[in-house]
Amino acid sequence: MKTKTPNLTEMGVMNPDQITDYSVVHTADDMDVLKINYRRPKNSFLPKRRRYEFKRMSKPMPGNELHGEQAIRYEISPILARATAELDSLLADKKRMESTKESLQKELAELNTEFNERVAHLSKMIDALD
Repeated sequence: MKTKTPNLTEMGVMNPDQITDYSVVHTADDMDVLKINYRRPKNSFLPKRRRYEFKRMSKPMPGNELHGEQAIRYEISPILARATAELDSLLADKKRMESTKESLQKELAELNTEFNERVAHLSKMIDALD
């Protein structure tokens, strides 16, 4: 079975449908922290927030004039970049589903109102025949 979130699954995220939001914090020159928040069912023993640490990749700066600490730049981990892309896609899908659900509920309420008005109109017409 092919999963929609292979990087998150590889990180140990087992319930991506319960994710509500996330944040990425740059804690040190060579470290990023990904925090994922979940909406868990009542009485769940699973945590509501999980934290993942990612080492940044160090790459030398172009040019020979810089030495020591200045000669190194740190880039975001490719795993973290792919995980945040999956999270963005996942949360966008959820938002789209929520807006679709809201629009369908609104349409159903309008249809219900129209139906009730039509039933009331027909009842008045029947009463008028007596």
